[in-house]
Amino acid sequence: MPKYFVHTHDIAGDTITLMGESAAHLIVVLRARPGERVIVCDGEKTDYDCEIISITGRDSLKLKILSSAVAPEPSTEVTLYQALPKGDKLELVIQKCVELGVTRIVPIITKNASLDRLSDAKLKRYEKISEAAAKQSMRGIIPVIAVPFTFSQAITDSKYLSLTFAPYEYERHVTLKKFLSANPLEGKKSIGFFIGSEGGFASEEISQLHNADIPTVSLGKRVLRTETAGLCVLAILMYELNEMAGN
Repeated sequence: MPKYFVHTHDIAGDTITLMGESAAHLIVVLRARPGERVIVCDGEKTDYDCEIISITGRDSLKLKILSSAVAPEPSTEVTLYQALPKGDKLELVIQKCVELGVTRIVPIITKNASLDRLSDAKLKRYEKISEAAAKQSMRGIIPVIAVPFTFSQAITDSKYLSLTFAPYEYERHVTLKKFLSANPLEGKKSIGFFIGSEGGFASEEISQLHNADIPTVSLGKRVLRTETAGLCVLAILMYELNEMAGN
């Protein structure tokens, strides 16, 4: 069954009003009819199994709630602090990290990833990519795509998390495996990690991380692209959090 997101104010008793692009997709593209089933999520980790009651326009329909269930969301919130990559690479990062289970993606401005301005249209596009990936992967939330932070702002923001680290290609002593062995993830409410841009982190940025007690870790002998590194780390975290154990 297809899945769509609604706001909680669209839910009234056992009825849900679905409007806009989601309703239009059901009506025009999928040619949905009354009596057919659809899954709707409130974006707050509750899924509703619904039946279409009536179609009230080209982009509006009414649904009857048949049952509800807790959506399959990771118990630990994960934030990716992603240095802004070149071109459209951030779109790939958003799409795949949402599929894997990220909670929030914070683009960061670094010495090797500068930005004059990120347009409102671009941010809207990123939000739509996050929503589409959340639908496809049956998430219970639409992960947040934040407005870009400076590097210092990102470090300050990360202080509120239970555990934070930064993969760094020149780290020679601590591997991610060793770091996770010394810092078990069980019981951690929130985790964050920093990923550098194509040019990596500048030495002064590594000093900022260490001064903030954020450790650097190695991902091995091969240097990964910025759009690959975050996906790699997130997949490892989800495995360690037992989020890939099946139903």
